[in-house]
Amino acid sequence: TAKAMHKMNKAVDVPAITKMMAEFEKENMKSEMMQEIMGDAIDDVMEGEENEEEEEKIVNQVLDEIGIDIQGEVPNAPAMGLASEMPVVAEGGKVAVGLGGG
Repeated sequence: TAKAMHKMNKAVDVPAITKMMAEFEKENMKSEMMQEIMGDAIDDVMEGEENEEEEEKIVNQVLDEIGIDIQGEVPNAPAMGLASEMPVVAEGGKVAVGLGGG
């Protein structure tokens, strides 16, 4: 048994393993800190979703600045059926009508 222990001590480089373990611990701590920072950042972003009214106000302000009035134009949009139900007008002013179908 003493010979086996002596061979094992020669095969295992204790200072190298200690250094490797210290580096692993250091990198593990860095990883945990980055994970915590990213989690905090995500939490901060998610809290901002409660400000939908403020976001809508800002979007409307920008649209007003560039001259787009969504609320005023949408009600004036023509009410049409589906495209498949609409007649197609050819160049000669003739209307193409589908036969049967489904």
